[in-house]
Amino acid sequence: MGHITSSQGISAPIDAVFAYVDDYRNTTKYMKDLTKWAPAGSLTHGKGASFQVAMKAGPITLASVVDITTWAENSTIGWSSTDGFKQKGQWSFKADGERTKATFDLDYELPGGIAGRLLSRASDPIVRGNIEQSVRNLKSQVEREVRKPVTRADPPKTAPPEAAAPTRPSAAPRASATSAKAASKPAAPRKTATPRKSATPRKPPARSKD
Repeated sequence: MGHITSSQGISAPIDAVFAYVDDYRNTTKYMKDLTKWAPAGSLTHGKGASFQVAMKAGPITLASVVDITTWAENSTIGWSSTDGFKQKGQWSFKADGERTKATFDLDYELPGGIAGRLLSRASDPIVRGNIEQSVRNLKSQVEREVRKPVTRADPPKTAPPEAAAPTRPSAAPRASATSAKAASKPAAPRKTATPRKSATPRKPPARSKD
């Protein structure tokens, strides 16, 4: 049985590193020559999830089905094969300030017999090289992810408020021609009433002499 261990310090918080590994869709991105890591059931992560796995090792492809046997958030993800290529692996994570130490352990066994021993002798260096490159790939991919600027969604665009139609000044009432002329002429002075003359007293009639 072969055994491989590889570690890398990653410049990213432990929760970011763990989340990246825990997402099965990323596995074939950083695991070199891993051609398949697909859910075999309804669970896609966590203890009890099952995956169909295929990995190239030189001229051959090693296929197996693995179950997640250990899952502790921000700590450990472990698996063991239930069919096909025999393997037992584990990712472990340890926080170091703002950095994370990620360690990959793998125990594996190729088919037995003379053919298996020959195959193991030829495949061991390839598998070891693939695992070491995979851990380096994980480091570079996670560090690139955490450096991505956070894009904020632009606020929804709203239509500018409609400008109120300018109000036209109301037309002044048109003056009639007659009133216009009257307004243009100066007003005539009012005549004051002439005082009435007092009546002349009447003379009494002359009395006749007898």
